[in-house]
Amino acid sequence: MKKNKFINFPWYTLFFALYSPLALLAYNIGQVDISTTLRSLLVSLGITLILLALLKTLLKDLQKAGLIVALIIILFFSYGHIYLSIKNFQLGGFLVGRHRYLAVIWSGLAIFGIWWILKKLHSTAFASSLNLIALLLVLFPITQIISFTMENAGDEQVTLPEHQQKNAPADENLPDVYYIILDSYGRSDVLQKDLDYDNSSFLEDLENLGFYVARCSQSNYANTELSLASSLNLDYLNVLNEELTPETTDRFLVWPLVKHNLVVKKFIDLGYTIRAFDTDFNISDIESVDYFYTAPQRGFNGFENLLLQTTAGIILDDAGIFRNFHITADDIKYNRILFTLDTLEEIPQLSGPDFIFVHLLLPHPRFVFGPDGEMTIVQKFSSNKSEYYSDENYIKGYKNQAIFISNRITEIAKDIIQNSSNPPIIIIQGDHGPNHFSEADRMGIINAYYFPEVTQEFYSTITPVNSFRLLFSTYFGEDYPLLDDLSYYSTYKNPYQFEEIPNECR
Repeated sequence: MKKNKFINFPWYTLFFALYSPLALLAYNIGQVDISTTLRSLLVSLGITLILLALLKTLLKDLQKAGLIVALIIILFFSYGHIYLSIKNFQLGGFLVGRHRYLAVIWSGLAIFGIWWILKKLHSTAFASSLNLIALLLVLFPITQIISFTMENAGDEQVTLPEHQQKNAPADENLPDVYYIILDSYGRSDVLQKDLDYDNSSFLEDLENLGFYVARCSQSNYANTELSLASSLNLDYLNVLNEELTPETTDRFLVWPLVKHNLVVKKFIDLGYTIRAFDTDFNISDIESVDYFYTAPQRGFNGFENLLLQTTAGIILDDAGIFRNFHITADDIKYNRILFTLDTLEEIPQLSGPDFIFVHLLLPHPRFVFGPDGEMTIVQKFSSNKSEYYSDENYIKGYKNQAIFISNRITEIAKDIIQNSSNPPIIIIQGDHGPNHFSEADRMGIINAYYFPEVTQEFYSTITPVNSFRLLFSTYFGEDYPLLDDLSYYSTYKNPYQFEEIPNECR
């Protein structure tokens, strides 16, 4: 009897409640942190259980209560998908995609469905079959999530060659090392040509602080994860992972190289404290560190905002009901960047030695900063259900953010140098250049080095793959010969089909 009661309980309501958040997570796996979905899952389960209990009490029939709850869940979680797909659809100049029409249709479906279950459905012996179907349905996204998590587990560490496994003696005078990535920050001549932006005063300010600016530098790769995987492991990708063939399209293959990179491992071996920052770009969130700084956040997180837009909750959201909870992606980026910059200024006051990894999504879109740091949103336009920046708005937004971060990073570099008890090492570098322009322009990057109290032969075309080779050889007695400075362009769709881009900078 107890067995039949268990089998015939409408577990499918809970599986349906879990499916949409889990499917959205699986679709965006790697782009969002799994922990940001927990609140959505708990709320969805909680509301489902409450609704099921209330309807059972009212109807005195658990099976019909379960079917009604399942109907409500399906309609609720499907509404946003349908609405967004027809939002801009017009029929004979008449805008069809409006809440006033779709909400009426969905309400009608709900009323008819509930009436049919209560009045016309005579047999409700569907629970065991629906439980099996719903379980299989929810297993699909769970399998994707588990598979991704296992493939990117923390046991894939980069190992040091035997002849290089030597620890420096403990030394309180070891310098703090800052590795600051300015995402998409292009080379000076590229910015001048493509965006009519002259950043020479920024470069001169860095040089006056003691930086060497490699004015003809290029990135080794055209995409963030490829570029960071190379620079943080001191080598080219074909050497680091033989699976990265031109036919391979799995971008996740390089993730372990970023998450568990050689640079961090070496600094740990040297006795350094490792500090990193949340970027909301999962690939560069190196969380297995001593201190992982996350900006305080109120309201819905990014995943919850996205989930809300795919449900009937979008009706209330568009009506402004969630105004006090609905923090936009623009707000999140704006606040996170300011938090990171403010926190970065405080680190020199902490006891070291520290290795600090900072990935700032500037001047990279989305465009939320004005040139003086004020919030200035540059709008996208919609086309084929996707959103893009026009060339004009891209240039406007990029320049705004480039001016802001150039001014702010100069101040921060000055503060770091002045407030550090030991002269620090600072590398300020683009992972790649701006898009919307040529392949060669995509490769040109800012690349600046503050290596105090040493004589070092820098050169204008040095690339990121050699940055830490130079650093470890200069300061820590390692033997890392410099590699040839090569630049490989590839697309997002075919990340390992490389085209070598010659450096024609003069």
